[in-house]
Amino acid sequence: NSPWGTDTFLYCSPMVSGPRNLRLPDLDLREARRTAAAAANARLMSNSSAEFASKDVLKRSRSRSMGGEQDRKLLGDHSNDSSSLLLGEAILKRRTPSGLSLMDLTDEVGMANDIENGDDNHEGYGATTGAVYTEMSKEAEETKTLTASQSCSITDLNPSPPPPPPTKTKKVDSEKTLVQGLKEEFESQSNPPIFSLLYAIVNLFIVLPVMFSFGSIIYHDEFFRPYMPVLMKLTVCSGVVHQLTFSTLSSLPFAVGQVQDAGLIFLSAMAKDVVSRLKSTGADDESILATVTIGLSIYTAVLGCALVLVGKFRLASYCQMLPSSVVGGYLAFIGFFCGQAGLALMAKLDVTGLAQWYKFLDIDALMLLAPGVIGGCTIYFSVRTFRHMAVLPSCIIMLLVVFYSILWATGTSVQEATENGWITESVEPPSWYHTWDYLKIDKVVWSVLPSQTLTVLAMISVVGLSSSLDIAAIETELKRPLDYNHELKTVGISNFISGMTGGYTGSYIFSNTIFSLRMGIRSRLMGYIIAFLSAVTVVIPINILSYIPTFFFGSLLMMICLDLMFEWLIDVREKVTSAEYVIVLSTFALLLTLG
Repeated sequence: NSPWGTDTFLYCSPMVSGPRNLRLPDLDLREARRTAAAAANARLMSNSSAEFASKDVLKRSRSRSMGGEQDRKLLGDHSNDSSSLLLGEAILKRRTPSGLSLMDLTDEVGMANDIENGDDNHEGYGATTGAVYTEMSKEAEETKTLTASQSCSITDLNPSPPPPPPTKTKKVDSEKTLVQGLKEEFESQSNPPIFSLLYAIVNLFIVLPVMFSFGSIIYHDEFFRPYMPVLMKLTVCSGVVHQLTFSTLSSLPFAVGQVQDAGLIFLSAMAKDVVSRLKSTGADDESILATVTIGLSIYTAVLGCALVLVGKFRLASYCQMLPSSVVGGYLAFIGFFCGQAGLALMAKLDVTGLAQWYKFLDIDALMLLAPGVIGGCTIYFSVRTFRHMAVLPSCIIMLLVVFYSILWATGTSVQEATENGWITESVEPPSWYHTWDYLKIDKVVWSVLPSQTLTVLAMISVVGLSSSLDIAAIETELKRPLDYNHELKTVGISNFISGMTGGYTGSYIFSNTIFSLRMGIRSRLMGYIIAFLSAVTVVIPINILSYIPTFFFGSLLMMICLDLMFEWLIDVREKVTSAEYVIVLSTFALLLTLG
């Protein structure tokens, strides 16, 4: 073998048929071998005597004449030059870019072959010709397939055209393929409408009370208490919008999407800060309500646009770059915040931090807190122990049954319970079409809204990451890959529409979504029924809050508090390293201290 490639034999005989794909540039290898043969010959000649050289010349001339006779016997006496007969003079004189032609392959090539084969006789061209025919005979006997570097046919002596470029296939849109595949698969697995109705009612019993609780968190400032019936309806309307959007656009027909806890802390902080700023300027209640409601809607729409862009440009992986340990500390703090809001709601106190928890030590406050704390702990440990989706709605119903049973047993009326602080006192709600009356653009104090820019940016990153975690949880249960960019785009569109209609941030409620998946729901009808029944609670001319005790919402908030804090402060210890657990605790402590 030469340093430039594979050892090469040139077969120039009609016996070698078929394309061999030898290109003229391959002949440069022979030129290199010719040079090597000349050098080897020079070394041999310098080491031999003049007598040996003269004998070698005679032997070479005899061999050449014998080779010519063999050629004529095998190929026919058509010409004294068998090479010219086979190839033609024009082809033999054709030169490669390096200046080499077939005519140059004379005795030195034969000497090179002899040297490589260990033959010191150097029998010249005749020996080379004999070797060629020997090799051709072996090929005919063994039917051995010759490689491109071993042989050629006449047509192969022209430079072969370069191989055609690979066909450029149109890039397949992986997002559309994956999403469309999921949709087609689920569409082929339909379920009876009665099942959709049944599980829509079950999900409604879970999400609707939670929506009311979330509304009380967003507007937990004392200023909003008289306006809670309308603000609650705005929260429920936002849940309707989210559910309709997810049921229409999501790749999952069993998706449940509502106002979610991840953005609540930001919305609540911004609402409280705007109220504080406007009160300091002497703004009236109408301007404060308009600025807060429209401001929160704008922030939600901005969040939606940001998530749509993330999904559009396929940047979902960047939303997941925040360490999960940091997110765990934040989610634990959300749990604490929900618990604190629930306690403040039940005790009818304004408590914003640990420094104000001493207010809960009042006797009257403790009496109002006790049922909610006991109810929340009962719900949490029941759900954690039995792990069945029917446990939570059963507990919710039991709270109401126990409350009204006690009222009946003690002979206490609803009005008396309201006066004693067990039920929130509120004004009669307006008709459903007056739900958006607080959103008066001409009353908005626009100069206050830019002050929340940093909070909005933080909300975008946290809600984006939290939504990614929800998608990951659903993906794990589904055991099928989901397109994070498409799902984040769906979350973004839902938030944009919610913001444009006066609503708040939302995302997948992964627990209800997984429940519907396990129950075999494969129809989008379930989501539409949830949205319709939620809208009915907005349309009916009854103030539902006038009949629901405050500890009912407090119990749900305490359940959420225990769930998040146990998961991210206790259970997570076995799932992360010691360093990551320290980060979880540090994040929680910093948020608890600095807010």
